[in-house]
Amino acid sequence: MEKVASRYAQALFEFACESDKVDLWQHQMRWVHQAFQQDSQIGDFFSHIRIEANQKKSVFKEIFSNRIDSDIVNFFCLLIDKRRVSQFSEIAKEFHILCNQSKGIKEGTIYSTRLLDIDEIRRIEESVSQKMNLNVELTNKLDPQLLSGVRVIVDDVVMDGSLKNKIESLRHVLLKGSR
Repeated sequence: MEKVASRYAQALFEFACESDKVDLWQHQMRWVHQAFQQDSQIGDFFSHIRIEANQKKSVFKEIFSNRIDSDIVNFFCLLIDKRRVSQFSEIAKEFHILCNQSKGIKEGTIYSTRLLDIDEIRRIEESVSQKMNLNVELTNKLDPQLLSGVRVIVDDVVMDGSLKNKIESLRHVLLKGSR
């Protein structure tokens, strides 16, 4: 199934490049994806097998056509026709990754004990980007085991400024010194 999602994402990405709309479509796909994530009934409606494709397309166009590019609307209608709406989330994620790769942006994750606001994430992204000498885009995830502080992971690089890590390091030093 992942291969199918990758192929759809790749095709959409190539079309976005040809149309010179990578940034616009990346933003719009993220927006539609968030709408689906925030309300599970939206995804349930478009994935339901007893609702006819024409009705699904009509509803999608009614909701989104004046907010997103017509090619994205047509792409989603294609997913409806091919019964691939259940894979929309994976397609949107893959598309986002392809867009970022084309712009030289590496994706990573910032783990924290609470959700960080946009300004905090941007400051950490800038700091990590400077340290790694590349553009970084971070997604915030919760990890209450950190106690406080943050842990950033980009590819195989881990930057751990959490209290949990500091305690573990101190414990390791103390145990090593007692031998």
